[in-house]
Formats: sequence, structure tokens, C-alpha cells
Amino acid sequence: MSFLLVSLGTAAAAHDGFFNLTFYVLSIVGVTMTQNAVNVLNDYHDFKTGVDARARKTPFSGGSRFLVSGLIKPRSALIFASASLLLALPIGIYFIILRGVALLGIAIVAASSVLFYTNTFARIYLGEFFAGLNLGPLVIIGSYYVQAAGMSLGTIAVGIAPGIMIAMVLYLNEIPDIEADDSAGRKNLPIMLGRKRAAEVYAVIEGFAIVWIPISVLTGMTPIGTLLALGCLPFALKAIRGALQNYNDLEKLIPAMGANIATAYVTLLLLAVGYLLPIIMRV
Repeated sequence: MSFLLVSLGTAAAAHDGFFNLTFYVLSIVGVTMTQNAVNVLNDYHDFKTGVDARARKTPFSGGSRFLVSGLIKPRSALIFASASLLLALPIGIYFIILRGVALLGIAIVAASSVLFYTNTFARIYLGEFFAGLNLGPLVIIGSYYVQAAGMSLGTIAVGIAPGIMIAMVLYLNEIPDIEADDSAGRKNLPIMLGRKRAAEVYAVIEGFAIVWIPISVLTGMTPIGTLLALGCLPFALKAIRGALQNYNDLEKLIPAMGANIATAYVTLLLLAVGYLLPIIMRV
């Protein structure tokens, strides 16, 4: 996901005439290390609170089980997360010095999300929001800014659909874990809404994310090539239909969860291709 997010922001910059390969590679490394840190810290805290031990494991939810199974010790997980942050830190500092303090705001939000996601945001109904904000608009905008040293309305607009979809990846994956999350003091939207209503809300929000793609094109914010991202529709419809029909049956919900993740990945990929089409056609 880090690769696709950075690639989309970079493709948007390349579409506008800006591209530096070194900056692109450094951005991928920095974002990947940051995502590693938040994922491992989330696993660590879920192990400590017992969430992963109580949650039913699926291919897409229930934690990685590395800590629960004893394959990795908690101290090793903390060391890995800290090392990931230390690798990302100099890259972030380099870009802030190079491009100015405009990137500092993004860096502060990202760092805060890494440190406070599990113990704070996921306990006050903000987990999904910060997941979608960081692994969506902020990475895309930051990747564009690193290349272009500026911002565009289109880059903000193109990050909205992926941001929503990535938030919905977390959201749908939380539905099977409602009891486990609730018992550990987490507060998220599926817990508040209950499974049936959570599935209905998911369908509406995911539908809006898809509709936003042609809206951003018709309003002139993004190039027409980004309509390619509507290629996500088969996956999205499968996910929505599966969520509405099987919200109370974990085994039958698993294919919808997989399709939901595929929707986000395919959307990111096709949006990037849509930005690169004019460049490809000129070659």
C-alpha cells in the first residue's frame, strides 16, 4: 500500500512535469518504514490488552498472531517498530529541509498517528479517520509536494477516494472483532453501530468513494484518465454485497473483506496509471 500511495502522488507530479527518481525511492522507504512502525505497535498493544488473543483470526483481521503465538517477543516488536521510525526520521527531516516547513505539518500528523493510534485514536472513534487520512490524502499530497515543491487542488481531490477506501478496509475488518475490541476498551464505529447498521453505513460510504472518482473528473480537478479507477467496481460491488448479506457470518464475510482490500489497491493503481497515460502516449 505504501508503494501504491507514493506512486500515485508521484504520478500526479509527473503528470504536471515534476519527477525525481531519488525522491521517489526515498519517499517509498520513508512511508513504508512509518507504516511498519504503526502496524507493529498496533500488534504490540493488542497483544498487551489481549485483543488478538480473543479475536477470531481471518486472513484480513484478528492481528498477525506473531506475538500471540510466541514467534516474536514483545520486546523484539518494540525494537523493530523503533528501528523503523529511526529509518524514516532522517528521510522526513531531509525533505523538510529541502522543501520547507509545509511538509512539517504532514510529518507531525503522521508521527502522532504512529504513536497514539492504538492507545488514543482507536479508543475515541477516530481510528478509521486517521487510518484513512494518513494512508490516503496525506501520503499522496506529501509525495506530490516532495516532487513539485508545491500543491495542486487535483492532488487533494484524487486522495479522497483512496483515503475513504483505506479507512473502510479497517472499518470492515473491525466488524468480526467487535466483541474482542470492545472488551479491551476500544471505541470504533462498528462497536457503536452494531454489525447490521455498520454494514449499511459501509455500503453508503464506499459507494460515495466510488462516485467521487467521476465527480472529480467532471469538475476538472483530476484528468480524464483517472476514470480508469472505475475498474475497481467489480471488487467494490462484491464487497458491498457481501457486507450487506453476511455481516453476521464471519466465514461468509471473508470474501467481502478480501474484495474490499482489492478495491483500495486497484483504485490506487488505476488512478496512478490514469495520471501517467499522457506521458506513456507521448513516448
